[in-house]
Amino acid sequence: MRKYFAFARIAARQALSQRAQFYGPVAFVGVILGVFSALWRAVGEAGMPLGLDHAAAVWYLAATEWILMSAPQVHLDIEGEIRRGDVACHLARPSSYLAATAAQGLGQLAVRAPVTALAAFTCAFVYTGTTPPASAFARLVPFGLVAMALVYALYVLVGLSAFWIGEVSPLFWIAQKLLFVLGGLMLPLPLYPEWMQRVAHATPFPSMLAGPADFVIAAAGHDAVRLARDLALWGAALVLVAHVLFRRAVRTLQVNGG
Repeated sequence: MRKYFAFARIAARQALSQRAQFYGPVAFVGVILGVFSALWRAVGEAGMPLGLDHAAAVWYLAATEWILMSAPQVHLDIEGEIRRGDVACHLARPSSYLAATAAQGLGQLAVRAPVTALAAFTCAFVYTGTTPPASAFARLVPFGLVAMALVYALYVLVGLSAFWIGEVSPLFWIAQKLLFVLGGLMLPLPLYPEWMQRVAHATPFPSMLAGPADFVIAAAGHDAVRLARDLALWGAALVLVAHVLFRRAVRTLQVNGG
């Protein structure tokens, strides 16, 4: 395992050195929370029913944005390695390509997650003047970190599709929009129509965003055991699919030229 710890350590150092990519999401989170905080405050003052008070809505969005913005978008890196043929060089190394990619993602998460959390939660406090109870953070943080790993695994799957489709950006946009809508990025899933809730819960997306974020909503009777089960099952499914896709791609991989 030492070689994978080395991959994680190098990725963490690279994340620290890439300040533009490192601080960009932090600024974005502050802007997004500011815009939606003002919007939801205006909706509440206009007497329009939102189904959630202003402070709870802002903290919910802070939690989902923390998870989403902390996960590195690795799909473009994988696409580039496949296009250049670099992935063939990785196959000759005494390490698993997928395991090395996972280790690099965890290394980046170790750097990005604390900084993004500080930005998101500080902005939420500034915009609302309130904080959820400590017990909510005690559940949000560990479940949120696991959810980030699942979001990262989803991006890895998108990147691996470059073996067959070449350009992965359209698939990433589709996956991201499904994550936004079915994952409950902006609002908790109980505020959705019932049919959409059923569709969402048949996918892994609620476990990645809405599930952990529900802990910051005081009125949410969320089941931590059920969320842990869903994260474990969907995580195992994503890992299995990635393994199957990569093995199938390696069997048919042909290197022509450089």
